[in-house]
Amino acid sequence: MEGVVVRSPEVADVAVPAVALAAVLAAACFVARQHRRYGRVGGWSGGVGAAVVATGCGLLAFAVWPLPDGAGPGCAAGGTPPAGGIGGTLLPPNGAALARAAMTTAVFLPVGLLARHRYRSGWARAAALGLALAAGVQAVQLIGLLGPAPCAHWVAALDDVLLAGLGTLLGWSVAAALGRRLPRGWPAAVPDLLPPSLARRTAGHALDLALCWTGAAALAALLGAVPAIPPDAAATAHPAVFAGLLAALGLVVPLLRRDRCTPGRAAVHVAISGTGPPRPAARRRVLARTLPFYLPIAALAALDLAWWSLAVLLPHVCCAVLRRDQAGLLDLLAGTRVVTRTMAVGGGLPRAMVRHIPPRPPDGSARPAPAGRTG
Repeated sequence: MEGVVVRSPEVADVAVPAVALAAVLAAACFVARQHRRYGRVGGWSGGVGAAVVATGCGLLAFAVWPLPDGAGPGCAAGGTPPAGGIGGTLLPPNGAALARAAMTTAVFLPVGLLARHRYRSGWARAAALGLALAAGVQAVQLIGLLGPAPCAHWVAALDDVLLAGLGTLLGWSVAAALGRRLPRGWPAAVPDLLPPSLARRTAGHALDLALCWTGAAALAALLGAVPAIPPDAAATAHPAVFAGLLAALGLVVPLLRRDRCTPGRAAVHVAISGTGPPRPAARRRVLARTLPFYLPIAALAALDLAWWSLAVLLPHVCCAVLRRDQAGLLDLLAGTRVVTRTMAVGGGLPRAMVRHIPPRPPDGSARPAPAGRTG
């Protein structure tokens, strides 16, 4: 079976960073949705949410890696991928088949565990989810990884889907057995009013860095697939593209957004405020804060010295760790503070928060206004 696009080494090079970029974007959207629905997320339920992101990334990696070279062992004569029913993976019963079966079962074990512990799903719903995800994995492998491979690089057998369902049910059973011994896995809706923790701010910066790095890798690989661009220029384009993306997301985007934040920090719902009342900081203060932060990092990245950017971050991070208000060195110099989006922009209450609505009086008159509301 041919891929969706014509196979070439350049297309295969684009597939790897493109999948990584898709994983980063999906993780950012998931984190933003959690903060939108539940407000402040942390503790055990926050760790469970991070496990959901890690499980999704693991499933994506399991579906597309390793990318095959050439026809690969899964291709039959004429480019038709071998498809099988029961026994395509487990037969013949050798060490490689058992290792593949154990890996498939283990990869889907967290799916069932999180379906029960985080989303409170029943066993039938969890099994259906595991089987659907396994079918999606098989579809990606069967059509040649959406193009880079000329055919499937794994034998498309029903065994993998059944083993995935078995792993999902095992994970669900473990979560059900430990349900009374573990804290609640789903977050409670809490107004996001307290200052964001350093871990939350670090997660936002990590999302920005991952977005810039994978985006630069995908763009550089895409340039390498263009015949008009010399291969040497495309091979050395990654540092320059990474620096350009870092400068654009770090310097330009905060000036255009109400919360004065980059996309990664916006995903964790933080904002840049002034030192006075909690409202968005002035653009000149934001620029005074971001220029000494992102400009040296972008310059070092353009020179392929990205690891030296840690020396630029160290004074700012140390100041934030030592101070009680967690203000970094650049915050003190620019007169800014890092607060939550709810405080600076007025993001409102979490969508999942239960609101009390007084019952209608027996005489049929209008309900009294809830506390905190008038008119």
